[in-house]
Amino acid sequence: MAVLLVVGCHCGISWCAGGFIGVDVFFVLSGYLITAHLEAEIRATSRINLPRFFARRARRLLPAGALVLLATMLAAAAIFSPQEIAFTAGAARAAGLYVSNVFFDRGASNYFAPDVEINPLLHTWSLGLEEQFYLLWPLLILLANWGAYRLRRSIWILGAVAVLSLICCIYTTRLAATFAFYELPARAWEFAAGGLLALLPVARIPLGAWCAMGFGIAGMVMILGTAVLLDGGAQFPGWIALLPVVGTLATLLAGAGAPQRGISAALGIAPLQFLGARSYSWYLWHWPFVVFSGILFPGISVGGKVGSAIASLSLAALTYRYVERPIRENPYLGTRARLSLAVAAGATLLTLAASWTLMEYGREQLSLDQRFAAIGAATADVADISAKACWSEGFSFEAKVCEFGTLGATKTVVLFGDSHAIQWVNPMRTAANLEAWRLITILRPGCAASDINPHRWSAGDDHCKEWRTHAIDKIIAMHPSAVVMASYNGSTLRGDSITSTLMPTDEIRLGTRRTLEKLLRAGVPIVLLRDTPLPPFNIPGCVARRVVRGKSCDFDAFKALNGAAFAAERAAADGLRNIYFLDMDDLICPGSFCPATQAGLPVYRDENHLTGTFAETLAPSLRARLFKLLGNTSYSTP
Repeated sequence: MAVLLVVGCHCGISWCAGGFIGVDVFFVLSGYLITAHLEAEIRATSRINLPRFFARRARRLLPAGALVLLATMLAAAAIFSPQEIAFTAGAARAAGLYVSNVFFDRGASNYFAPDVEINPLLHTWSLGLEEQFYLLWPLLILLANWGAYRLRRSIWILGAVAVLSLICCIYTTRLAATFAFYELPARAWEFAAGGLLALLPVARIPLGAWCAMGFGIAGMVMILGTAVLLDGGAQFPGWIALLPVVGTLATLLAGAGAPQRGISAALGIAPLQFLGARSYSWYLWHWPFVVFSGILFPGISVGGKVGSAIASLSLAALTYRYVERPIRENPYLGTRARLSLAVAAGATLLTLAASWTLMEYGREQLSLDQRFAAIGAATADVADISAKACWSEGFSFEAKVCEFGTLGATKTVVLFGDSHAIQWVNPMRTAANLEAWRLITILRPGCAASDINPHRWSAGDDHCKEWRTHAIDKIIAMHPSAVVMASYNGSTLRGDSITSTLMPTDEIRLGTRRTLEKLLRAGVPIVLLRDTPLPPFNIPGCVARRVVRGKSCDFDAFKALNGAAFAAERAAADGLRNIYFLDMDDLICPGSFCPATQAGLPVYRDENHLTGTFAETLAPSLRARLFKLLGNTSYSTP
């Protein structure tokens, strides 16, 4: 059930938007099974044979894991651009060292880092977290069983771990969402919850068959209900993760009380047992299949992604039969823990060597063609502005203010918004200088000027609301001559991170209305800058692949222009005075297709942001259109 939820979520099935909670189910199961196994060994032998424990884990995880890592790196070398190859090689190295969760946490928390969602090894973050659990948990269980009162001490220690980790999870979900999602300190409580259930004498609790069946039904309803009703990843894990965790505990409790009835019997049917046995291999294979399908077939439908996941299940079945089981159940390795560990170390060194080779291959490809260097430079071409000084991010919710333009200017325009405002800094500075205006920027990546939260998984509503309130208060206090708002609205087309849950256009209309009504207290004109067209894929990556294979990267303008979101913004201004709209999209998409490059310049730096260099070329037109709207004077576009 857990792997079905995860695969459904990654394929973009709308009613399974919260299917990523299947990973939480895995964590609870791991805590339950491993704790039960370790406690049973201590009761039988008064010790834990650590080499044998780690050898079993290695035989269980490494063969299939190393195979998928090597195969994914080979596919990346054949399909990806040099920059994408380097990113994949870094992820493979992190996976080989069991720290891929840390690698992706750092990538996801850096707003302008390469998009982790197109990395075919993104899903290995949970394996890194599991492997860190396997390394630390036996030591914790040993500590808990030192001396007398072993069971009582074990329960107290695991309970303390669960409580402290849950507090960390809830706290960091608000302040550092990627840490809460990826890192062990914020997830250890899920393993500990399963471990606590394993320590309790659940098999001896006289629940009764009907009561146990009720627990099973309630548990499965909590798991499936969370997966279906969870609207994206907002405020997750946080307290919301309690729902799938408690649901998993209830289902396990039902299995102990009535193993042959109700939900327990349903979970025992052959098709689910087939998937359960192959769930590890399927989890490993499905995400590379989905990612590479999206690269080879841009704009692939949900049905296409489901087809690729089903194809990966076939490969998972072969992996299970010919790799997983033969090595895990090998009697020769089973009795030789040190040999198993030596083979595991060899497999780890092999994956590290392969990742280093892939990294060098990507660098060699970059050096062979100067066009790759230009594309690589485009991916870092944000804007000529200091990130540290001019926008807030991370734990800081301060609305930072930067000033540009003519000293002593009598007129001031404020650029207010998220990263889709940052991409207009260069042309706005040029236009303000030419008009002898002062430009003030108030920016935060991931937080729209409108009262919406398009990046629901990566930035909580509270972050943005707090920053936006400070920003609007500062704008009103400084009494500027005009305000230009710019916000990312692509969530109405692409959905939020990880889950692809689409944002309703009504949410944009209502959120924009709330911001406009607050800003109107400043008594100045407000200009809404239409959001830039949204490409269906990563543009620099596509352009780099085109260098090799000659594939066009132009994309259909009709959907990319996102007319519904712009109409929602216009509707938000109904009945309000001093609201104007500035549309530059005809210069970005001058025809029925949006070009990936113009005049030899890359238009986009990733899958949604303009490069600072290209945006600068729009400065004359921006100057003419913006200051005409503001009633300064009339210009003709050069």
